[in-house]
Amino acid sequence: MNIIRAVALFAASLFSMNTSAKAPLPGFQLPKADSEYDEQVLADIKKIGWHHVHVRAEDGEPSFAYSLGFYANFGQPEIIVFGLPPQIAQQLLNITAIRFAGAKAAYETYTPYDDIAEGMRIAFIPVARQHYREYLGYAGWFYGSVQADFPALQMVWPDKQGRFPWEPTYDQSFSRFQVLLDK
Repeated sequence: MNIIRAVALFAASLFSMNTSAKAPLPGFQLPKADSEYDEQVLADIKKIGWHHVHVRAEDGEPSFAYSLGFYANFGQPEIIVFGLPPQIAQQLLNITAIRFAGAKAAYETYTPYDDIAEGMRIAFIPVARQHYREYLGYAGWFYGSVQADFPALQMVWPDKQGRFPWEPTYDQSFSRFQVLLDK
């Protein structure tokens, strides 16, 4: 078993043992699978509580990854992260899932966190609804049974000096690696 899957299963065990975790989303029903990929996504969500969707870089846009199942199973926002190799993005999403499964407090936006990725500060920003279709389209399929939008946050990483895109001295050359979805 690879380390990423082991971390995911550990987080799922925390969720199943934690009675203080939020109940599943009212009115939510898993969608019907239309493909083998859909079947795998739904199997992961049933088994460990979430799935990671990875989208490759194309046409000058950076790659990105996002969660499916955080809102349905933990009552927490889905998370999207840009410009990182798939394994690193998946590890960061797994760490986030462990925090959610352990019923830690919700993340504050535009606040740096030092305890998510070893040696790197991470922050979260709200994802504006206008970006959902382009970047979180598959999540729209997943949450189709609910009449309300699901919440989403973007995990943002800093430049080499540890500065975030909203800070005045941020190195703008890093902007090509992560599209900001808060506006």
